[in-house]
Amino acid sequence: MAALRLSLAEIRHKEEQLDTSIAQFRTQLRRLPRQTIYGRAPLDMALSAMGEVEERLRDAEENHRRLLTIKKAALDELAALESVQQVDKARKELAQLKQQAGRQEPSPEGAAEIRRLEQFIAEHSKRAEQAITASFEERRGQR
Repeated sequence: MAALRLSLAEIRHKEEQLDTSIAQFRTQLRRLPRQTIYGRAPLDMALSAMGEVEERLRDAEENHRRLLTIKKAALDELAALESVQQVDKARKELAQLKQQAGRQEPSPEGAAEIRRLEQFIAEHSKRAEQAITASFEERRGQR
């Protein structure tokens, strides 16, 4: 999970860079026509520059779209791993409570905690299974 969190941090940093580049390219595209209108840039140069900026903007937007696809996959994977980890922790707590209950009758609070953990495990196990299955299906579909 640590590696996945590091990857997400890298993805977020790259996303910020792309957002900044996209904003800069859009600003350049707004300014170039004015440069020509007021005689600060020849028409041919402005047209050429606008073509280059549009190409860079398209490339940045496509990279941003691809990056968001990767980010979603990473977030889905992290959510699945966290669910699995939470279920594992709850199972350990439940085993301890049941072991204690085997030696003596559980208190009403202890019995309520056992029911809560069993419900938590059932719900989160299903979520984790769905997340893992979806991730597996996505990877299989990409081949």
